[in-house]
Amino acid sequence: MELYSKRKKAAEGPPASYRYDLPAEFRNQVIFIWAQSMGYTEVSIPRRPVAPYDMQNMAILQVNQLFDRVANVFCEEHYLLSLPRSSHFEGPCIALRVYFQGCTDDEALDIIQLSFNLMSAAQEDSTFASYVQPKLSSPEAVKKLNQRFQEHAIGFRLEQGKIVRLDSEFLHSETTEPALALMHVKVYEGSLAEFQLAHKYYRQGPDHYDDSLTNCLKALESTLQRIFSLHNWDMPGDPKFDNLFAEVKKRSLFPPFLGSHIGELKKFLQAVAVIRNEEGAHGAGSVPNKVPDHLVAYQIHLTGSAIVFLIRCNENHGK
Repeated sequence: MELYSKRKKAAEGPPASYRYDLPAEFRNQVIFIWAQSMGYTEVSIPRRPVAPYDMQNMAILQVNQLFDRVANVFCEEHYLLSLPRSSHFEGPCIALRVYFQGCTDDEALDIIQLSFNLMSAAQEDSTFASYVQPKLSSPEAVKKLNQRFQEHAIGFRLEQGKIVRLDSEFLHSETTEPALALMHVKVYEGSLAEFQLAHKYYRQGPDHYDDSLTNCLKALESTLQRIFSLHNWDMPGDPKFDNLFAEVKKRSLFPPFLGSHIGELKKFLQAVAVIRNEEGAHGAGSVPNKVPDHLVAYQIHLTGSAIVFLIRCNENHGK
């Protein structure tokens, strides 16, 4: 059922820009998704053995164990021994919910990523599935989460199990999404991990922008190296961008109709390396480089476009 407020917001069109905080209203909606996909419960059962035929208590036990896993992984990564609880009888579902509602935006994004990934694994587990019947499947839950991000004009999405930051809906749909999808299904695991790291560092803010630029270049070079591996081509002695590009050019990776425009293509792809070398590498002496936000966003979209182009060229090589 589509409410009036949602129809009104849709009629107003897309936002002029994204926000990167997570308001209370959005966090509450995430908790509703947990309820629909993870069996969220405010009931806590005593710490005693539960008979397998006690379906209700077994379901509660499975849900509590799932939320416990989310909390434990989060605590380990954030140097915490446990999440605070108001009483000994408060279950892990309530503890995570209360913490999620009051934590920082970065912590909340980490909890979202962890919970949706562990929820996906739980739904595939036969024991969990025997006792818990979620209303939303894992893909449906991710779709709904991304819809909530969009409704609130929040510039994040959950893609291939990772939170990524957006700056332009068009650029994201045209460059980042295809690049992530192609790398995920086309055996470019190394490139995928580095491209996701670039997004992670971008989301963490200015102190990590140079790391984002560095991983953009690594993702591009890894894509080229993977193409060499797929064809069993001899890797150049120094597998950096310039040498890799020269070799794939010799092996006619690129469409022949480009002809003299190959030089322009190299400049386009090389922009990833140039920006990284100028802004994200080398010592900066006593005054560190201040990498601007818009440059990192441009670099990520440029890298996505370049990776999509290279993978597509490889798919059509020799045809």
